[in-house]
Amino acid sequence: MKRTLMGAFRFFYELKLKNKLILSFLALIVIPLGGYFYLSSEQAYKQFLDRTTFSVTRNFDQSFSFLAYKFQRIRAASDILVSEKMLNDVMTSEASAADFFTQYKDFLNIRPFLSSFENEQDISSVKLYVNDQLFYSEENWNLFSLGAAKKTAWFKRLMDSGKGILWAPGSYFESESLSSRTLSVLRPIRNQNDFSEFLGIVRLDIPESAIVDVLNNASPIRNSLTYIQNSSNEIVASSNPKLQQQYNIDLAETASSAEKGPHFVKVDHTSASMYLESRRIPDTDWYMVTAIPLKEIASESKLMLRKSVLLLIAIALIAFLLSIVISNYMTSRLTQIMRKMRNVQNGHIAALSLPPSKDEFGELIENYNFMVGKIELLLEEQYLSGQEVKNAELRALQAQINPHFLYNTLDMMKWMARSGMNDQIEQVVTSLSKFYKLSLSMGKTVISIRDELLHASSYMQVQTARYVNKIQLVVDVDEEIHDYGILKITLQPILENAIIHGILCKDSEAGEIRITGGLERGDIVIKVSDDGVGMQTEMVGMLLTDNSDNRTRDSGYGLRNIHERIRLFYGIDFGLAFHSEPGRGTQVTIRIPVQKLSSG
Repeated sequence: MKRTLMGAFRFFYELKLKNKLILSFLALIVIPLGGYFYLSSEQAYKQFLDRTTFSVTRNFDQSFSFLAYKFQRIRAASDILVSEKMLNDVMTSEASAADFFTQYKDFLNIRPFLSSFENEQDISSVKLYVNDQLFYSEENWNLFSLGAAKKTAWFKRLMDSGKGILWAPGSYFESESLSSRTLSVLRPIRNQNDFSEFLGIVRLDIPESAIVDVLNNASPIRNSLTYIQNSSNEIVASSNPKLQQQYNIDLAETASSAEKGPHFVKVDHTSASMYLESRRIPDTDWYMVTAIPLKEIASESKLMLRKSVLLLIAIALIAFLLSIVISNYMTSRLTQIMRKMRNVQNGHIAALSLPPSKDEFGELIENYNFMVGKIELLLEEQYLSGQEVKNAELRALQAQINPHFLYNTLDMMKWMARSGMNDQIEQVVTSLSKFYKLSLSMGKTVISIRDELLHASSYMQVQTARYVNKIQLVVDVDEEIHDYGILKITLQPILENAIIHGILCKDSEAGEIRITGGLERGDIVIKVSDDGVGMQTEMVGMLLTDNSDNRTRDSGYGLRNIHERIRLFYGIDFGLAFHSEPGRGTQVTIRIPVQKLSSG
């Protein structure tokens, strides 16, 4: 006996966690509750299904009767209109076509007659399409051009139907500018004395909203759908257009339901079971259809069954207490893993040293140890990456205040002081002050393009004074980008490079630097162009690499620093690009994303 228990215990210990949980639930919950639910749930579900289908059928019958009565009244109104002698006499009278006063008299009789059939619930408007020779054919309220109607698709449908009536969904009139969607009944008017003579068309518009309200009342269950479908498999009106597209019930199923009566079907494209009830509306080719997913009916029954769960609380409590004892035994190693993971959150990373096992806990421990190793590797990589970022930031800081620029400017001011150039000294000091004020920018990394251009202009004003106005700066940047952000001190190193390695290398030591900019394909693009000596193609290719020779190292360092800062800050899709031709100058293109400055 003891050996048997030990064997069962060992077997249970070696099982996967999934199997342990399955056995626990079978022993503690499924077995005692399974019999109860098996005996009660099926019967309760059948009863609820019967009650639900009865309720749905009753709502369907009420809505169907209401629609059938409504359409019968509309059909009766159309019968009156097509058989009205007054309309027939007017439309067949040759005198009325020639005499304006006779036409006007007919117009005064026809319009109030047509309007008398209009109401807000059944018929929103009555339209009569008459011969184009009549002046009121363009009245376009109750009276319309028959010639224009003949060019429409619905006219062809009416004449091809051969039934003397067309029940038309709103989609037939999508080309018309209507304030709201309508359904329509179309009837041809023929000469009562010569039935072969076609005189015109009478059209009765039915507000779709009134029909949809009736359909909504026929859909009492969540995700149920009631709609009207014609014999051409077109949707006339629907209580829920989104569900209509999702369910997409075929006309064959609709017609089958109309013949067989309510039944459950499977919709092919969703493989979902639907309760389907359909019935053809008398004197039309329209079907009223109600579709309810079986799962929604089942979900309603589950709500009722929850009340019976209260009777099982005592059994559930016993099962809960037993499951606590078993789960404590099963999750002892899990507790240790969780403790280690909390230590990881606090920055203490250490692997687990527990005896291996064949269940899920063993796999979890193995994966945890692998994860810890990966974290340590990633932390090391992050540290190295952080060092690169710090180095780039340090280089940017070094570029902010160029000591050579300051020394040269002070020497120039000393020379100007000796020469008595006091006004020029004041201008240089003002520009230098603006330059360093914008260089600091209260410690901000990103400033507005407006301030960056001011910073560049201040720098160039000092250089212009130094080189006796031989170097000119032209700024032509679109105003729309001035308030967007840019990394501080992006333009100044490029300008310095253009002066030293471009313009001053010319024999004349004079030239022009042009800054242009704007939006291009959703990004901000700023171009700095000079008319200096330019560079060979191979030298341009080495500007942004660490393999540059002595000719490009001095100029490439500052440019490479800007390029790295932009890529680190904005991403690898942004940075600098160069184009240069010997003797024609160099152009540096700066591409950055559109970013608004934060309010802080």
